[in-house]
Amino acid sequence: MLISNVIRWLGLCAVLGGVCRALMTPIELAWGVDNIVALLIGGVTGSIFIILGTVGIYLYQAEKTGILGFIGFIITSLGNIIVCSMVLISLFVNTALMQPQILEQDLPGPIMPIRLVMLIGISLGYIILGFVTLRAKMLPSWAGVLMILFVILSFIPFTGDYIAVVWGLFYIGLGWAVWSKSDVSKNKI
Repeated sequence: MLISNVIRWLGLCAVLGGVCRALMTPIELAWGVDNIVALLIGGVTGSIFIILGTVGIYLYQAEKTGILGFIGFIITSLGNIIVCSMVLISLFVNTALMQPQILEQDLPGPIMPIRLVMLIGISLGYIILGFVTLRAKMLPSWAGVLMILFVILSFIPFTGDYIAVVWGLFYIGLGWAVWSKSDVSKNKI
């Protein structure tokens, strides 16, 4: 199997993750925030594809991004894994609200410290990954800028309902570039 072929398919995972994440906004605007469909499509499915896609985006430009790119990749990946976990917790809470007997069980520890680690991981990871993507000049610069802008927009009030679109767009752009530019004739494993 060719490593470039694996990277190419991981790029497609980034596209699928971006589409799922971007769909989260219209679904939540139509049916409400923390809607089960939005959480399953944009949250869980999107997160899984984004985690896989981030691997492809990193591997595609790894030689040019160096150690800083690797650090950004690791931090971003951990942040995205926590995002997926938090979405699963949200699904559990929604179920618990509909079926209160679930709450009679012992619940996991406090969630706020986990949310803080997630926020730091996502913010720092995407700033670093966006910066090294711009510096490497192998993938679309607009997607690297959008990655950094995503972090900034996350801290601006009233952008929360639309932030998933930005998140999805830069993954679609980066993933598509990896999918379409990967040379499947190189890097045999």
